[in-house]
Amino acid sequence: MSDCLVIGGGIIGMMSARMLVNSGASVTLLDQRVCGRESSWAGGGIISPLYPWHYDDLTNELSFESQAVYETLCDSLHSSSGIDPQYQKSGLLMMDEFETATAKAWMKRYKISYESHPQGALFTHIAQVRNPRLLQALKADIINRGVNIVEHTQVESLITKDDKVLGVHSSKGDFLASNVVACSGAWTGQLLDLEDDVFPIKGQMIILKAKAGDIKHIILDQGRYIIPRVDGRILVGSTMEDVGFYRDVDQPTKDSLYEFAWQHIPALKNVEIEYHWSGFRPASKSGKVIVARDKKFNNLFINTGHFRNGLNMAPASANRITQLINE
Repeated sequence: MSDCLVIGGGIIGMMSARMLVNSGASVTLLDQRVCGRESSWAGGGIISPLYPWHYDDLTNELSFESQAVYETLCDSLHSSSGIDPQYQKSGLLMMDEFETATAKAWMKRYKISYESHPQGALFTHIAQVRNPRLLQALKADIINRGVNIVEHTQVESLITKDDKVLGVHSSKGDFLASNVVACSGAWTGQLLDLEDDVFPIKGQMIILKAKAGDIKHIILDQGRYIIPRVDGRILVGSTMEDVGFYRDVDQPTKDSLYEFAWQHIPALKNVEIEYHWSGFRPASKSGKVIVARDKKFNNLFINTGHFRNGLNMAPASANRITQLINE
């Protein structure tokens, strides 16, 4: 029996497990497939909401708190695991929306400034990580810290008694714990009966092979982005599709993403498309992140609904959920 049972091994689940074990708890983490290979792996790794004025105060607070610690966190994970998450403060060039009244009011409130650029506004403080490498480093780190990871394990239902959750029934038997933390991303709605339902929004992305240094900044326009990696690869995304857990990718979307890339960076018109994939963002009905104690079971905690912002809110979300458990 563990002090804490974490359900879901994405960035939110693994970061929560790390924070909990650092607080002195024994932690078991269950994942239905392999840790870090769903939404967290499929995303872009930008450590900021794309248009932060679209989001509520909690999303912004968690994002700012996480931005403040990410560089140190990546250094720690690199040291612990030997895997470099490739944190880089590449800046983000925003080509639309930054001159709206809502955007200006948000920037004034949070004292955020940008540099004028011929194509838009350059937010020099925004960083990125290579999210697959971050997830690999994080997994190795929490194993080193004593987290018991059990993969390929489907959680079937909660084991409850009165106002307590005793653990879960799973495809590999029962797991018991003093506290249960649901970090199941887009699958949370299948496990829990939430008032604020959580459901998947699919996103498709491509990666292009270019020369390192060809593109200096992240480019954001019309909700899509172009992200330059350290080794020259260029990540382009992403669609927003309310199609349930339909994972397939399609040629028209691939072509559309490629066209978006070369229209903004003409030098990309003839580069190779290395990979095309999809992932499922955990969206909530309210549009808000859920970092809370369950209303019915007082030792059940929920850390989900991060939508497009799981990676950039993960450290602060994990800290908040750990504080709730240790109250």
